[in-house]
Amino acid sequence: MKIMRNQRAKGAMTVQPNRRMVKYPKHGMRMAELWLDAPIEKPAGCDLLVLHQYSRLPRGVFSWPFSTLTVNLHAGEDQLFDGLNRNTKYKVRRASTKDMIECVYEPQATEAICAEFLDFFNEFADTKGLKRLSARQMRARAQASTVRFSRALSGGATVVWHVHAVTQEKATLLHSASQFRQLDDNEARAVVGRANRLLHWRDMLFFKAEGKSVYDFGGWYAGTENVELLRINKFKEGFGGVRTDQFNGGIALSWRGWLYLKLQQHFSASQRRAIKAKLLSLASFARQ
Repeated sequence: MKIMRNQRAKGAMTVQPNRRMVKYPKHGMRMAELWLDAPIEKPAGCDLLVLHQYSRLPRGVFSWPFSTLTVNLHAGEDQLFDGLNRNTKYKVRRASTKDMIECVYEPQATEAICAEFLDFFNEFADTKGLKRLSARQMRARAQASTVRFSRALSGGATVVWHVHAVTQEKATLLHSASQFRQLDDNEARAVVGRANRLLHWRDMLFFKAEGKSVYDFGGWYAGTENVELLRINKFKEGFGGVRTDQFNGGIALSWRGWLYLKLQQHFSASQRRAIKAKLLSLASFARQ
């Protein structure tokens, strides 16, 4: 097994490691976001501040509960490995020793890495009927140094990508994409599945080596009816960890932000899409 850590990359974006605030346009508004209990600051010139995965939020903030699975990275490597269940241990070992999967960790986001990931993810999303990612939003996160990329390679070709949102203390899985559903051969699909598990394990070790204290799997389905989400729960639970209750929230910084939060609070997803389309149409008409 070959583990690769890229130290320098050409075409690197200009980043400021201490920046936490991400800003980007979305739905005709000026959005800002913070992650993982980062100190809350209200940015000037924005309509809405979105807060992702906070252990607690100030009183009066619009908030929604968020369940996830977290692993304590203060534990030793042997203890962390002992926390994996039998099936996950087997597949991590096999990916490392027999499949010869390479794991690449990108400590610095670049334009080239963002573009390569977005192409891979959006092709993956198309096969699953998922929404494509916003290149503008992803590049804003990379420029603010709030995301890290990692990937698994089989035979020199990338078969899995992971993207994590990070702070000094924590890392949470933001996006995961694999080549798996595009393969007809069952054994090739199995190799990609094992590569995904190995990459998660190596991600945990990479972030532990950086001194982070928490690895977060980026969500845990608390329901009982969605079979696909229950399957994903089972996958994540294979790495150990504990169920953790958190909050997502938003702070309105303008009337547009206030209206957006009200829509989130009182209408279904389909209703919100219809209302947003109407508002965008009206805003476009007003600018003419």
